[in-house]
Amino acid sequence: MKLEEMVQELWDREKIKELTYQYGLAIEAQDENRMANLFTEDGSVDFSSLGRGITKGHAALKEFYRGTWPLRVKPFFTNHVIQITGNRATGICSLENRATRGDESLIGAGRLHDEYEKVNDEWKFKSRRVEMFYLVPLSEGWAKASGPGKL
Repeated sequence: MKLEEMVQELWDREKIKELTYQYGLAIEAQDENRMANLFTEDGSVDFSSLGRGITKGHAALKEFYRGTWPLRVKPFFTNHVIQITGNRATGICSLENRATRGDESLIGAGRLHDEYEKVNDEWKFKSRRVEMFYLVPLSEGWAKASGPGKL
């Protein structure tokens, strides 16, 4: 691999990681337009692990995320593993969530399974599947969690 190709791959990896961080910032800002623009036009998010199914396309993504704003989610992402092939890539990363349901604090952890596509020289989510290991009240803790919690 030539130096120029290695630099491009490193740049692409950083831009893909930044895409995930922008996703978190869009959630914190509760900005559904910003969120939808992180996805390709036909992009999708799969929250089946929380009983919410698959949402596809910008209009549906805006509506879906707008419905999550009352949870006041604060997401944290780590442990990115990314495979790049041209203008497409796949990746996983770890997820920790803090959220609220009414006056109850929630804590959660899981993994994100992503497909990315470079559109007009900008990386976007083609699909994002959320695999929650648990999402439970903080007072209950995760030690007794037997699977993903329901939102």
